[in-house]
Amino acid sequence: MSFYQDIVVTTALCAGAITIVFLALVLRRYLSERNRARRDERDAAITRSYLQRVAGHKVSEADTWPRRARLKAISRILPLLRGGERTRLLQIAELDGVLRETLRISHSLYRSSRINAIQSMQQFGSEACIGRLREMMASDRSPRVRLEAAFALGANGALPPPRETLRLLNALCRQPTRLDIALLRSAAPLYPEQMLLLLEDELQDAWRVQIIDALGWSDNMGAIDTLDKASNDPDPEIRCAVMRASARLGHPAARRWIMIGFTDPVPAVRLQAIGASVRLGLRKAVPAIAQLRHDPELWVRLRAEQALEQLEPVDDVTPRAAPLA
Repeated sequence: MSFYQDIVVTTALCAGAITIVFLALVLRRYLSERNRARRDERDAAITRSYLQRVAGHKVSEADTWPRRARLKAISRILPLLRGGERTRLLQIAELDGVLRETLRISHSLYRSSRINAIQSMQQFGSEACIGRLREMMASDRSPRVRLEAAFALGANGALPPPRETLRLLNALCRQPTRLDIALLRSAAPLYPEQMLLLLEDELQDAWRVQIIDALGWSDNMGAIDTLDKASNDPDPEIRCAVMRASARLGHPAARRWIMIGFTDPVPAVRLQAIGASVRLGLRKAVPAIAQLRHDPELWVRLRAEQALEQLEPVDDVTPRAAPLA
């Protein structure tokens, strides 16, 4: 009998324990939902308060909200504002000390924490954030952090001159990466003349290629003479970069070396010439591109077919012979 009593007692205890756990979970869910409702109400009040302050209206709330909650609210508002409203919001955030925590984390001993802080400062882009990003780009002990800081500055249109950028990142001693290429393209519209000066230095071919490519992002028509000279460079990668840059600039003088590019001995250059003619809408290049339908390289033939479809109206297309195998 004692055996069955033990079973009953054990079962009752297990049932009681399960009931207690279940009640605890229900209570936890209830408290969580209630706290979430309070947080949502608080976040809405913070958002409303900052929007009123940006608009210049009087607000009556006390400055009792947690700094982290205010930072989260500003992060949500910031992408919705432009121009002077965005600037005023950032100024108010700095006056409230909201960005102080982000700036403090940027001094962390851990690289990952500093990178996270850089991402936050990139989003805000205030004067204090830009100043701290420049400091990190110039003096952080981690090359990865310096590169991330430079990228954040580029995203905010605040990069230092290209020669200084490359020096601080010690970039010219290695092969360019995708981030380096993005930085050059970001710097080109800010410093078009200095980009041209860089080409006068003794550079690795890989860097010369990327600087020429970045000239296409500069919107500086004065670079067309440099591209003209580089179009005859013996390095095919440089000739390819000239085609890409010429297509982005859209200068009519580029038509001359684009037409020459159709007969270049290197297939990659011919491909870039086709792409440049399509981007510029060179209808006069149609006969030359039509000849490339018989090119020895398969990719050139395929790209030529695609280019003809884009440059010629459908009604004007005459039956073409199949490309050579």
